[in-house]
Amino acid sequence: MLPIKPDEKTKLCNRKMKTGNFYGIGLGPGDPGLLTVKAIHTIQGADCIFVPKSDSKEDSIAREIVKEFIKNKRVIEQVYPMTKDKSSLNKAWLKAAQEIYAEIMAGHTVAYLTLGDPLTFSTYIYLLRQLHTLLPEHIIHTIPGITSYNAAACIANYPLLTGDERLAVIPVPTDVNELRPVLEIFDTVIMMKVARRLDDVIQLLEEMKLTENAVFASYIGQKNACLTFDLMSLKGSGRGYMSVLIVRRNKP
Repeated sequence: MLPIKPDEKTKLCNRKMKTGNFYGIGLGPGDPGLLTVKAIHTIQGADCIFVPKSDSKEDSIAREIVKEFIKNKRVIEQVYPMTKDKSSLNKAWLKAAQEIYAEIMAGHTVAYLTLGDPLTFSTYIYLLRQLHTLLPEHIIHTIPGITSYNAAACIANYPLLTGDERLAVIPVPTDVNELRPVLEIFDTVIMMKVARRLDDVIQLLEEMKLTENAVFASYIGQKNACLTFDLMSLKGSGRGYMSVLIVRRNKP
């Protein structure tokens, strides 16, 4: 056997130490048909797929959306606690980042799946912060996904902006009266994280005579999707979870 030259030894060593790449992938609101081509190709090319799962649910919504594209793939479910305790959440995100780090250091291409757009009101952002402390910037890649409000507006044929109009995207505050000045200033207001405050928001919109200028959507792209312009019919429905409410100062 011929001796290996020093420069060849270096090349062999680098091959053995080669790290993989990380891809955070936005899956959109839930309809597999709304996945981007890039998202599908990246998922199919990954060695390992990480999917988030709530500790309060049996199934992962993200896994269900891409089930046709992950057959014969190694899939790892990461369970996250449904809590607002920052200490518990930080531990969960650090543990998740460390698991991903181990796969990448083993030379694997890793895909992490998240609903909607990864950088719009997404828990993926907390994972990304942890990964930035563990991995070099050039191997971290984020692929955008369609937001729930964009999908809802398109399904309803509801224009979000024209000309010089201004848009606000905000989570519904505990005191819904804080929405009043926002609704008065912006041409279109998108309300996220409506949850249990739906009835209070509808009451406010009724007072401001804006109920006929709004569209409500929940679970867009999923089996139990709901979309309606009749806000008054939603009172007492409890449909605020996984929902978005879009309101215009003037009728579209």
